[in-house]
This record gives sequence, C-alpha cells and structure tokens, in this order.
Amino acid sequence: MAPGGKPIRLMRDPEGTPIKASDVTIGSVFHVQPETLKDSEHMLEDKGKAAVLIMRLDPSQFTPGHAGEKSQSWGHQGIIAYSKICTHVGCPVGLYEQQTHHLLCPCHQSTFDATNDMNVIFGPAKRPLPQLKIQVDDAGYLVAPEGFHEPVGPSFWER
Repeated sequence: MAPGGKPIRLMRDPEGTPIKASDVTIGSVFHVQPETLKDSEHMLEDKGKAAVLIMRLDPSQFTPGHAGEKSQSWGHQGIIAYSKICTHVGCPVGLYEQQTHHLLCPCHQSTFDATNDMNVIFGPAKRPLPQLKIQVDDAGYLVAPEGFHEPVGPSFWER
C-alpha cells in the first residue's frame, strides 16, 4: 500500500502503463509491477521481488470447495494476481499453459495450478506462489490494496 493507505495502481511491465480490468480478457496474462516502483531507491532489487503475473480465468474453472476460494475472493471477476518468483530457487515463473491453467518454472519445472490457489502440482517447489489481493478503483484500473501476505520467493532469500 502506498503512503497514506492508498491502494497502489498496477502497471504493465515494461511499458509502465496502468491496466484496466476490462483489458484483461479470459486467457490473457500480463506482467505487472507496482506504480510506486519508479520511486524506489533500490529499483532493481525491489522490482525482482515485486514481479507479478495477472491473468483472467472463467470463474467456473476455479477448483470448487476450499481450494480455489482464496483466488476468487482476492481477485476480481476471475482476474487473479500472483508473484512470478518461484518458491523453489527464485526463477521467474512465466510460462502459462492456457488449456490446463498451469504456470511452469523453466528452471526446475515446478508447476503451479492457477485454478487451485497456485498450489504446486509438480516439481521441487514446496509452497504455492503468493497471491496479491487486487481490486478495481473508481476509474476501472487494477490496484493492490496491500502487499503480499506470504513471503515472496524461496525460503533462503533474506526477508
């Protein structure tokens, strides 16, 4: 959250342009970063930890019951946002398979299920990818009302 408790607008990476919820169609994936990153004193380090993927699924595709509930309640009309930093060793997870809704880490093949709260379904990662809660502001732009609730990246990273 920005100083003063104001939600932080999410920007396309690398363009640095804001993204409207209406821009995120079913099956699309966007790499985003917080708008406040441009003011960071340690931009490269902060950018590495703030790398986020936004995607939109048909809400009926989320796993019913307990699993998948967080994704929907922390998202907006099927739009979900997750850290793209693998929880195994910190490689960028960015390979999205649209038919299965799996995200794949290219380094060690950890695979995460977007329909089930990014739980690990294959590979050496032990934790799901952390989710970023998102909302839509009055102008229709995607914003993050708060930061990640879980640590981003692998356990051995300095936190």
